[in-house]
Amino acid sequence: TLVAWSYYGDRAVDYLFGRRAVTPYRILYTVVIVIGASLKLDLVILLCDAVNGLMALPNLVALLALSPLVAKITADYFRRKRSGEFLKYRG
Repeated sequence: TLVAWSYYGDRAVDYLFGRRAVTPYRILYTVVIVIGASLKLDLVILLCDAVNGLMALPNLVALLALSPLVAKITADYFRRKRSGEFLKYRG
């Protein structure tokens, strides 16, 4: 799990901030592993839950930002479905 999450984070940091940010990410990730291994398990689980919960924030912002587009595409889909456009096209 540590290797997989490290890789996912590595790729995300590279995509978001560029190749130069990957080395600091790897150092920080390694330091956090050492700190996590030395803390009490209850505290580690609490911190993991809190950080996982914080991942919802950018997703909620994206949902709000994209909701007008989703509403437009949905309305267009149902308009085309009512008009029978999908029945006319058979490939």
